[in-house]
Amino acid sequence: MRKKSLLCILTVCTLSVTTIGGCSTGTPDPVSEETTAESSSKATEDCKTETDTDTEAGSEADASEENSQAVTTGGSPWIDSDLKENISKDMKTDPKDDFHLYINKDWLLSNNIPDGYPTWSHYSECAKTVKEKGIALLTDESVKGHDADNIRAYSKAILDWDARDKAGLSEITDCFNSIVEAKTIDDINKLLMDPDKTNELHAFIAYTVGKGLNDPRHYLVVIDSPELLLNDSAEYKKRTEFGDILYGYNKDVFIYIAEKAGLSKDDADKIFENAIKFEGVLADTIYTTEEQNNDDYLQKINNEMSFDELTAMTENYPLSELLKADKLYYDGKYLVSAPEYIKKLDSVYTNDNLDGIKAIIAVHYILSYRYSLDKETYEFCVDKRNEYTGTSGKLPDKEMAYEMVTSQIPASIQKVYVEKYGSEEDRKKMIKLCQTVKDTYREILEENEWISDESRKAAIEKLEKIKIHAAYPDKFRNTDSLDLTGCSLVEANRRINNFEADYNRSLIDKEPDNDMWAENLDILSCNAFYNLQDNTINMIIGMMDEPFYSDKMSTEELYASIGAFWAGHEISHAFDNNGAQFDADGNLKDWWTEEDKTEFRKRTKKVDDYLDTIIAFNGKHMTGTNIDTEMISDITGLQCALKMASKVENFDYAKFFKKYAELNVAINLYSSELSLLSQDNHPLNYSRTNVPVQQFEEFYETFDVKEGDNMYLAPEDRLLVWR
Repeated sequence: MRKKSLLCILTVCTLSVTTIGGCSTGTPDPVSEETTAESSSKATEDCKTETDTDTEAGSEADASEENSQAVTTGGSPWIDSDLKENISKDMKTDPKDDFHLYINKDWLLSNNIPDGYPTWSHYSECAKTVKEKGIALLTDESVKGHDADNIRAYSKAILDWDARDKAGLSEITDCFNSIVEAKTIDDINKLLMDPDKTNELHAFIAYTVGKGLNDPRHYLVVIDSPELLLNDSAEYKKRTEFGDILYGYNKDVFIYIAEKAGLSKDDADKIFENAIKFEGVLADTIYTTEEQNNDDYLQKINNEMSFDELTAMTENYPLSELLKADKLYYDGKYLVSAPEYIKKLDSVYTNDNLDGIKAIIAVHYILSYRYSLDKETYEFCVDKRNEYTGTSGKLPDKEMAYEMVTSQIPASIQKVYVEKYGSEEDRKKMIKLCQTVKDTYREILEENEWISDESRKAAIEKLEKIKIHAAYPDKFRNTDSLDLTGCSLVEANRRINNFEADYNRSLIDKEPDNDMWAENLDILSCNAFYNLQDNTINMIIGMMDEPFYSDKMSTEELYASIGAFWAGHEISHAFDNNGAQFDADGNLKDWWTEEDKTEFRKRTKKVDDYLDTIIAFNGKHMTGTNIDTEMISDITGLQCALKMASKVENFDYAKFFKKYAELNVAINLYSSELSLLSQDNHPLNYSRTNVPVQQFEEFYETFDVKEGDNMYLAPEDRLLVWR
C-alpha cells in the first residue's frame, strides 16, 4: 500500500514538537534525519545556515524609537532569539522590550545544539529523558514478550554494520534497475502491481485508510496526492531558498547512491532532473502549504466517491488495477483529496512522458532506502545533511536506532515502554488537571461577548464531549503477525511495510476502536494533540516530565504549563478556524450562525493582518494565514490559564509569565528557522511568547509595560478571538 499520512489537519492538530502525524511545533526535523522512516519516500524539511541580517539592527535589545513603534506598524519588533548568533552576553534585556529574550537569555547563551540535531529546546530535554529510558529497552533481555523481541531484533539489524556493509545495495539494485530499464508504460505498470513491490514503489497517488470527514465512525480509503521531492508544490513555480536546499540535498544523495548502483553520474543527474521536471508538471494540481492552511481547505478535499466514480476519472493511469492489486477495492466510499490532480496525472501518464515517470519512481525509491544501506552510504547522507542544514556530527548509533524503532514499529516500543514505566497515578493527576482547564474553558464560552446563544450552545456541547486522554491508552494493536527476527535491515523494513499495509486494509469499512486512541500518535514524543475527528485532547506520556510536569511544580508553574501551554492550547484547537468546522461528534459540520461565522473570520483576519506585519528575520515576513490556528490556540490557552489564576489568592503572575516564556525557548539552526517560517503551521518560538502575552492586562500590570514600550499593543489592536 502506497501509504501517506492524510494531511495532519485531518487526524491531529498538535501543540508541539518535531514532526509526523501531529502538526509539529517550532522544532522541525533536519533534511532526511537518520530517524526518517525508510518505508515512506518522504523528504523532510530544512535548509542551509546563513547569518540573519537583522542581527545587527536588532542587537540593541532596548530598541530604538523606530523599533518601539514597530509592533503595530510592521517591521522587526523583536530580534529572532531562536538564532543563537543573534544574541550576546553583553546584550541588554528588558521585559518591556522583548519579554522572551529577557526571560531566556541565560538559557540561550548556556545551551548549544548537540551533534545530529537541528534544534535544542525544553522539548528536546524532556524527550531526551524518555529517549534514554527507551534506548535501554532496545537491549534489555529482562523484558519479555513478542514486542520486546521485535524491538531488540530491529535495533540489532540497524546496528549490525558488518551485515549492512556486506549487503551494500544488493537488496535494492534489481528493483532499481527494473525501473531504469523499463521501455514502456506497461513495464512500469507491471512493476507497480507486482505484489512484492506494491508497498514500496512510488505510484503517483498515496493511498491510506482513515476516518471520513462526514462520518468519523467508519474507516474509508483515502486517495491523496503523493509526497514531493521539494515538499511544497509552490516550490515548482518559484523556487525559494528552502526549496534550493531540498533540491541540492536530495540530488546529491540520489546521484551518490545511483552511482553505487551502477549508473554513470551523468545518467543519474539526468534522471533526477527529469524527476523534478515531471513533478513540476503535476505540482499545479497539488495543494500548496499555504492552500492547506486556508479555512476552506477541508471543504475542498472532502470529496467522497464510489469506486466507479473514482476510477472513471482515469483512462491512461491504471488506477482501478492498482487499487485492486493493493487490495483496496471495496463497495464503499473513497475520500479523494484532489480530483484535479488525478485528472492531471491521467492526462500525462503516457509513453511520451516515460522518462519523467520512470525518474520519479526511481528517485523516490532510492531515497527511501538512504539510511538503511551500508555505513559509507549512511555517513555520506549524514554529511550531506550537515552540509545543507548546518547541523554538525551525527546522533550516536544507539540513539539513531531508537529513533528508527519509534518511527517504524511505534506500537511495539510504546507497549514495552508503558509496561515498564507507565504510572497510573500520574495518569489520574493529568486527567484531573485537564478537567480543571476544561471547566474553565466553559466559563470563557459562557462569558463570550459576540457569540449567539445558538452557537454558544453548540460550542458548549462540543466542549462537554471533549474526552481527555492522558499518558497512554489501555489498548494497543496486536503485532503478533510481525516477525523481525533474523533478517536484514532492508528486509525488516519491507516486512514492516507489508504489516502496516495489511493492518490498514483490515480497517476498511470498520468502526474505529476508541480504546486504541494512540494508534496514530507517537506517545513517547514530547508532544500533545487535539484530534478533530474524535474530539479528544491527548496529553501523552512523553511530555509528562520536567520542565513541563512534576509534583514539585508550584500552582503558577502548573497553570503556565498544563493550563496555558498544553491542555488550554489543545482545547482551543476545538474552536480555532479548523476545529470550529467540526461538531461535537467529530463530523465536518457547520454549527455556526452566519453572523457568528462572519465575526469569527473577522477576528481571525485581525490575527492574520497583525502577524503579516512582523518581519521574522532576514527581511522575511511571517504569514498569518499559515500560523493563525496555532497562534490563536496559544493566545486562548493563555487566556484560559489566566482565568484559572484569577481564582487563586496571592497568585504570583511574575512566576507564571516567567514559566510560560521558558517553555517556549529554543535554539534553532537558520535552516530550521527558515523551514518553520516557510512550511510549518507553528509560529517561531520567540513569537509564541511575545505575541500571546501582549494580549493581556495581567502582563502589562506585572511588568509595568506602557504605551511606547516595544511589548505594548494598544487595546484596540489586541487579538483575543474568544472574549
